[in-house]
Amino acid sequence: MTDLEEVTCAAPTCLERFGTPQNIDALKGHQMIWFRSTATGSILPLEFVQNGILRTVSLPTPITVSGADTLAHCARLGLGIIQKPRYSAAEDLAAGRLIELLSDTPPAPSPVSIFYPRDRYLSPRVRVFIDWAVKAFSHQ
Repeated sequence: MTDLEEVTCAAPTCLERFGTPQNIDALKGHQMIWFRSTATGSILPLEFVQNGILRTVSLPTPITVSGADTLAHCARLGLGIIQKPRYSAAEDLAAGRLIELLSDTPPAPSPVSIFYPRDRYLSPRVRVFIDWAVKAFSHQ
């Protein structure tokens, strides 16, 4: 098991319109893109870890999505603030399409586990994938 580091981000056009928040309280007046969990059906708020305490924030939204690709696309269009795994935001962050926000109060990391039956034959493809995943996600 490992944890995926998460990042809070928004497009430059969104920040031009609403300003760049310097702390969690400065999020008032901003909007977020609501993400509906396909597992629970609930809307996921923004999460921030501040001084070891988890804080959640829900902001107004122009749109609700249930897919990770749609979430990122809407963010690049400037529709609001999002949170997503850092590895999946890396290209947009590096290209300047998304800007990281509130890095001193990051979202809680998301746990990732790989389950497989240890008492059964493990195909070489599955073994290679497990080894790759452990290496890739343990060095975020």
